[in-house]
Amino acid sequence: MAYEKGGVATLAEIEEFYKGQKLDTTMIELMNQTNDILTDIPFREANKTDGHETRIRTGLPEVYFRRLYRGTPVSKSQFNRVTEGFGMLESRMELDVKEKELYAEAFNAYRLSEGLAHTEALRQKAAKLLFYGDHKQNADEFDGLATRYSKKDMPNVIDAGGTGKNLTSIYLASWGPTTVHGLFPKHSVAGLKHEDLGKYTTADGNGYKFEVYGDLFSWNIGLAVRDWRSVVRIVNIDTTKLTLAAGSEGYVDLKTLLIRAKNKMPEAMRAKAVWYASESVLTGLEIQSADKSNVHLTYGEYFGSKNVPVLHGRPIRQCDAISEAETEVK
Repeated sequence: MAYEKGGVATLAEIEEFYKGQKLDTTMIELMNQTNDILTDIPFREANKTDGHETRIRTGLPEVYFRRLYRGTPVSKSQFNRVTEGFGMLESRMELDVKEKELYAEAFNAYRLSEGLAHTEALRQKAAKLLFYGDHKQNADEFDGLATRYSKKDMPNVIDAGGTGKNLTSIYLASWGPTTVHGLFPKHSVAGLKHEDLGKYTTADGNGYKFEVYGDLFSWNIGLAVRDWRSVVRIVNIDTTKLTLAAGSEGYVDLKTLLIRAKNKMPEAMRAKAVWYASESVLTGLEIQSADKSNVHLTYGEYFGSKNVPVLHGRPIRQCDAISEAETEVK
């Protein structure tokens, strides 16, 4: 393969990484994000290798009054077939074998560090697709939640009233096999996969060959929304106004919006639903709930973590993949 600039680690980059070996060389991962949705979402194996076919009931059978000596008309429900797709994410890493000869055991630490960076990049891309994937805009993507709940007049979309720029959304999702869940292709495995490709020969941009150690990181991921009622989206939240005091012009009443969203969802689903919000929304909600009279926002232990914000018994999870620069949903 031909290399583009920056595609592989250069000797200068390796030197920079190992410079000052007497110092603490632990990499500070400033590029990492918090995307708790990847921890929460359950995944199911699809019934096809190129998609997942399911049926969604769109209408109930008719019910009639019966009279003596009169029959009852036959009726049936209505349903649609829906096929959900996948996105096949990959990230490839190659390191020149000569670097291992030069740096011996230190090379393994560098390879591991780079591998963690590739893993984080895949996680961030997967999280972004779960919200903003759009198959019409990019045939390689699947439709994310924002794409499916894309208009403010949809039944499970609530408009917070913001306009212009600096807008974001809050999602309420009730995960489950008959509601909304992740997908992976039939006969494959769920989650992020790493493959050590070992040592092999490749070529530079001029076609000259050399040997590398290769690693392949991949994640085949999809999303199925089997019941549209299992997700609620609050749109057009102006992030610049989230810290305003109650009564101020432009004040965004997050607690009222969340109550309205919660009650959009059927009771059986809302009992196990989870909130997903950006950092600014989470901060704004905690600030609004800081007054002594607040009895709604508490902190509990969920998902193996302590001090998770909880509103009306439903945990609020931070997702940096939720953009704070969304376009206005109309």
